[in-house]
Amino acid sequence: MIISILLIVTSILISLIGIFYVYLNRENFGDTLSMILNILLFLFLGIFFFSSFLLSTDVSLNEDVVLILWYISIIFWVFSIGILSVIQKFIIKFEEKTILITIFYSLIIGIILGLGFLSNSFTINVKSDSYEFIFQNLLLLYLLLSYNIIIVFVMCYNLFRYFMRLRDSTSQKIISILTFQFCFLIILYSIYIITQNITFRYLYAVFYLIGAILASYFMITKPFLFIELTNKIHDFIIFHRSGILLYSYNFETGQETDESLLKGSILIGINHILSNFIDKKDQLNLIKMKNRDIIFEYDNTHGYALLLTANHKNKFIDKAVNSFMTKFTSLNGEKLKNLNGLIDVSEFRNAKEIIIENFEPFIIKKPSN
Repeated sequence: MIISILLIVTSILISLIGIFYVYLNRENFGDTLSMILNILLFLFLGIFFFSSFLLSTDVSLNEDVVLILWYISIIFWVFSIGILSVIQKFIIKFEEKTILITIFYSLIIGIILGLGFLSNSFTINVKSDSYEFIFQNLLLLYLLLSYNIIIVFVMCYNLFRYFMRLRDSTSQKIISILTFQFCFLIILYSIYIITQNITFRYLYAVFYLIGAILASYFMITKPFLFIELTNKIHDFIIFHRSGILLYSYNFETGQETDESLLKGSILIGINHILSNFIDKKDQLNLIKMKNRDIIFEYDNTHGYALLLTANHKNKFIDKAVNSFMTKFTSLNGEKLKNLNGLIDVSEFRNAKEIIIENFEPFIIKKPSN
């Protein structure tokens, strides 16, 4: 009992820290849905499931209470690992098809819950100093194990499919560690519900806490990990109202780009857009292409515009663009207002530092030799 309480308290503390961190740093998660899912994962898996899972085997409680706790643990388990799988997919690559996966999970969860609440689904035995639960409804056991296997398969499939498309080697390592860690926990839980061996229950508890601490550490020290890892920024271009290129940066090479390297069609298109600078209603803010979004932002007061190309636009990019323009204008406002005649564009190279500061998750980390 004492060991279980200590483990539960530890898990609750880690989960509460995680919940508060996610909420207070919600901009790190790209969108509101990702933030909500991460909070629910801490709540469901780290608090509700973990507590009911450990307490359900405590012989100091009567059988009716532990049976309710066992049911509760199964309910929060199936919801938790479903949320976990969706979060992993959002982290790697956000797609509308993820909604279909969620519907599929919901169908299986509904069936599991329906079977679980049938009478005589379990029998309870007292073994040494703990309760064990024997599945009388074998269909429920097989469905629960199948669901666990599906989650493990989907998570591994997503990792292997998109591994080479992740932004950098650091992201590849961290998402691999977290994926295999949670898959291992799902396997441990599956072994436990089959064998009801107390060793696997405590192994699960210990490895979960290690994993929760590790995941929280990465969340705090590597916040970029939770911003869709296959979404990349390609080009970042700043133009003056006159059509002159003030600064250009390529995220794929990590280098400044000379005007001569930009395609003529791009320059012509940008100049056409800049011709509508004055009329705010006519300004274009986004061009959606098959595999790329072209994002525009304007500062009419100081007479310049920003063009950014990315796989697709999201809230993090919007916020980073706005922050960049605020800082860039603060540093170069007077220069921009007084631009005329011969323009020395080297004065605007301070843009690189602001880019690195605001778009750090998208800066390609080159491995050191």
